[in-house]
Amino acid sequence: LKINVKLGGTNHRLQNPIGVPANTMVVGADVTHPSKDSAETCPSLAGLVATNDINCTQYLASARIQPNKTEYLDDLEGMMYERLSAYRTVNKRYPDHILFYRDGVSESQFGMVQLKEIPQIITACQRMPLCANTRAPWKAKLTFLVVGKRHHARFFPGEGKDGKSFHPGLVIDATVVCPKQFNFYLQSHDSPLGTAKSGHYVVLKNESGYSGAVLQEVTNNLCSLGSRATHALSVCTPARYADFLCDRLRCYMRPVLEDRIPVPSNNTLQAYAHDMAVWGQGRNEGNRNPWHDNVKDIMFYI
Repeated sequence: LKINVKLGGTNHRLQNPIGVPANTMVVGADVTHPSKDSAETCPSLAGLVATNDINCTQYLASARIQPNKTEYLDDLEGMMYERLSAYRTVNKRYPDHILFYRDGVSESQFGMVQLKEIPQIITACQRMPLCANTRAPWKAKLTFLVVGKRHHARFFPGEGKDGKSFHPGLVIDATVVCPKQFNFYLQSHDSPLGTAKSGHYVVLKNESGYSGAVLQEVTNNLCSLGSRATHALSVCTPARYADFLCDRLRCYMRPVLEDRIPVPSNNTLQAYAHDMAVWGQGRNEGNRNPWHDNVKDIMFYI
């Protein structure tokens, strides 16, 4: 399964439409941090994946290093610019809608995301050059969700049931959710043993005008598109792929994280970025990602 995807193939897709509006780009993002015993200047790593196909099965990646313990995506604007450019290259137009799933954000950081990240997405859209065929101004409608996994909510059948978890597709959007936010719990996966842990989705921006039922169905459908498994994932695919990408980014930093090579002499963010044994930003001209241009158009990180 993984080899086929790494080579640009598609393992499976949904028979019915996913439910998103036409010309929608689905995005996932996450940040990972070095361990506590690493150098204080050892950078955090930010990863972003985004689709460019109608079936939402191919997620191409962008990555950045950023100051240590920075929780928000410091150069989200630059990464979104790369993904929008790639979308335009394939589809000959920009997306009309952006469905963004942000992983790794706690409830206390929602304000930070709204102040630091959402404006960067808007700025990236504004920076894009006009399409040659229309020459008309362009603005995508943004829907932004935070995906929560570290919570203590559990849902299980009451008395008279067989004691197993609910079937996949369970949605909880009343009574135990925050009454002042557009949020819901979704158990998208099967859990034959133990109690399933549902994903918690909080909507911070909804310019596309999704209703609760439609957004829940779309998110559940996206959970079934993970290419490394033939069953539904516990969180939506873009968020999980952003996790996979961050795991891959830690491999680039592993020589420093495991003290196999010395910390760059001047110990600055730029020193890490240009060190060919670590991030190697100068490996490709004009490319701030650590991988070679030969793999920029495939899902090598799966």
